[in-house]
Amino acid sequence: MGKLRKLIAAVSLVVVSAAVWANGGGESMSYETRDVEKVQGARKVILDTDMVELFDDGMAMILLDRSPRTELLGVTVVSGNTPMPRGMATGVRQLEAIGSTVPLYAGSRYGIRSWRAEPEVLSAELAISPVVSWGGYLRSAIDPETYNGIEFDPMARWAELYKTLYNESPVYPYVYDTENPDPQGRDEAVDFLVDTVNTYPGEVTIVAIGPLTNIARAIMRDPSFPSKVKEIIYMGGSFFLPGNSSASAEFNWWADPDAAKIALRAAWGDPESESYKRYGNQVISGLEANHNTGGMPLELYKKMVAQTFPGLQSLFYKRGMDDAPTNIWDLFAAAYLIDPSVVLSWNNDPRPADNTPQPIYGVYVDVNAEMGPDYGRSIAYEKEQGPVGSKKAAIQNFIDEGKFWNEIVYPLLVDPKNR
Repeated sequence: MGKLRKLIAAVSLVVVSAAVWANGGGESMSYETRDVEKVQGARKVILDTDMVELFDDGMAMILLDRSPRTELLGVTVVSGNTPMPRGMATGVRQLEAIGSTVPLYAGSRYGIRSWRAEPEVLSAELAISPVVSWGGYLRSAIDPETYNGIEFDPMARWAELYKTLYNESPVYPYVYDTENPDPQGRDEAVDFLVDTVNTYPGEVTIVAIGPLTNIARAIMRDPSFPSKVKEIIYMGGSFFLPGNSSASAEFNWWADPDAAKIALRAAWGDPESESYKRYGNQVISGLEANHNTGGMPLELYKKMVAQTFPGLQSLFYKRGMDDAPTNIWDLFAAAYLIDPSVVLSWNNDPRPADNTPQPIYGVYVDVNAEMGPDYGRSIAYEKEQGPVGSKKAAIQNFIDEGKFWNEIVYPLLVDPKNR
């Protein structure tokens, strides 16, 4: 496999044939791929995401795909920011743009309490705990008159939605769902998660940057699943700040609090390891890191867009260049896996005066999964052990902005042809 990677990297560009899946497809098209040569010991990773274009989920995916330090084994999609089919469509578009060969799997269309997405049910919930900002894919249940049609339908076919969004058919050959299983017969995110972790026990890190429905379902499918994962890195929770969906809850965990509780209370990795004892093999990129870091410097943003892949560049230009992105939560989860020294302090600790990264340690954390004003609220127990069943996790607080932007984000988003 290593020789093959070197051969592909030396050749630089390969053409493979692809099938178009719209309406069952069959039309043959060409697909140009680029391969990234990985360093020895690159960390195996699965990205579980509620995908959107560009910042922030899309860019997190590209960082993990393009970094020589990480081997992205696959991407699993869940409803969250957008319905799962839209996440599939935008994920495919971006993987096409960078010439990836990473497989993409369709996942959960609704949360663990699927009935929550019924307008009358959600309306009753919001009467107690209203959405103050972002409702994500549940907007279609909050306001069905405004948010309707294929773009807001969790049951849509992703390939049809792709054509609606981009006015052409998809050409990416590595996308799998019930209509197109992978070569091993897997047609769903949970199958891929469980099988891959069983194939590489103790080697795979999961980066989970959306609602945790896929992860919770994998645990329910195979209770040994968490013990075979090396580490899990979440984007979720707001522990020392207000929420950004309800007043008390961060969006990802508000979108499926039951799944978040299942994941956070799982025993991840080797329970005898020092890392488990120190932080439970759980790292959290919550709202705190984004609050303490701020957005991408505008001039660096413009420079990056000028040098990135043409397919991404067109998406950036459509979005506009007047303001640099500030929604960068998910990138912190990816960046930590690529270079852990990017995190300077943990939990509620201050930024170190000399910018020396402080040792990682965890506090007990939990999430409220009881319907009421605090549904989805994340909780950190800084001075004491948490409730029975809760586990430790390390919450990112301050980030080394210079390293994050100049040594991780910017160089990994530049098209090799533009170097």
